[in-house]
Amino acid sequence: MGCWKWFNSVLKEAGVEAADKNKEKIDDIIHKYISEQASYGRCSSSWSKARKQIQENEQMRKELIQKLRTLA
Repeated sequence: MGCWKWFNSVLKEAGVEAADKNKEKIDDIIHKYISEQASYGRCSSSWSKARKQIQENEQMRKELIQKLRTLA
């Protein structure tokens, strides 16, 4: 199971439907975003913890949605 599945609600808001052709791109965008935010101390590097933190932080959620919209 791809870790991006934890972000289904964010994908939905971004208008991105996960399919075989874009799963790697979804993984890449989420991985880069979490790594970047973790390096700034804004969230955990653990995807499961980061998911909760991103869902609770409006600005982070919007930033990730904007990045994912490039796939829509």
